[in-house]
Formats: sequence, structure tokens, C-alpha cells
Amino acid sequence: MRRADQFVVDGRLDQPDEIFQLSFEDVDRAYADAHVDIRTLVAEKGALFVKQCAQVRHFPLAIDSRGRLFRPQVSATDEPDGTIVGVAVSAGMATGPIKVLNDPFEKEVEPGDILVAVTTDPGWTPLFINAAAVILEIGGELQHGALVAREYGKPCVSGIADVTHQFEDGQIVEVDGNTGRVRIVDDV
Repeated sequence: MRRADQFVVDGRLDQPDEIFQLSFEDVDRAYADAHVDIRTLVAEKGALFVKQCAQVRHFPLAIDSRGRLFRPQVSATDEPDGTIVGVAVSAGMATGPIKVLNDPFEKEVEPGDILVAVTTDPGWTPLFINAAAVILEIGGELQHGALVAREYGKPCVSGIADVTHQFEDGQIVEVDGNTGRVRIVDDV
């Protein structure tokens, strides 16, 4: 990421994460030759990624080595109103207000909040301290969010499609990390 940050400082990239559209060889060549147009490389090589992201509505919980997608197989009619079913990835139960975040620096997670995010990585770890539970769209039992939730003893449910749009800040929910169910207790 140091090279990506430097490319941004030099005005050769707009965002550091654009570097992930390039191969190692592209990055090395651009680093060695200041005349390489990195933005053009990103546009060319990233076109397929952008096209695929536009076609994928929801990312799967897991993909096996044969390319099979795994999603929860629960019908909405099997559950009471206000219950959303995902995959239990860290045991326990908690009730509290929803806090939807798109990045770990967006807003504070107060003690007792239920952290809702598409996925997490190590940069999110400090937010787990105050969170009473975690609800994720992407990730299985070995994904970062599940591992950290188990380390901190927090319930975690994953595999809920479009999670950041299904919940609103302030909604009170009950998270059951034993069964993968999230029940809306009180709407905003």
C-alpha cells in the first residue's frame, strides 16, 4: 500500500485501493517508470471487475473449490414477521440498537450497539469492543468478523443479503448467534 499511497500523492492514482486492479508487474513497472499512465492501466484492467460488481447483487457467504455458492436456504414464510435469517458464526445472544457502518471510521460504535457491516477486516477490530453483537453480509466461520466476534465473546450472524440497507441506525434487534436469526424488536 505504500506504493499506492505514493501514486496518489504523485497524482498518478485517484484512490489507493485502485492499485488492486493491477498486477505486481504493472505496479513494479509504474514504480520504475514515472511515464507509465497508471490511471489508464487501472481503467483497462479494472473494467472486468467493475462490470462484474455491477452484475452481482449480493456476494455469497462462501464459494467452495468447485465454484458452488452457499447461501442460507430458509424461506421467509418459515419465520415470524421481523425475523431475518443468516448463518450463525459466533454463539451468544444480544439485544441492542443497530449501528450501520460502511467503513470503520464512519461513526462511533457505542457500548451495546449492534454493529452492522458488509464485511470486516483488521481495521474494524477496535469497534468490536463496544459492540454487543455483529451482523454481516459476507463471511463464514473463518472470516475476520466471525473470528474476532468469537475472540471477544460477541454473537455474530453472517450471510444476510443487502445488510446495510435492511437495517437502520437505532432499530432495536435481538441477535441470536446460536441460530443465525436476527429479530427486529422495535423499528425506528
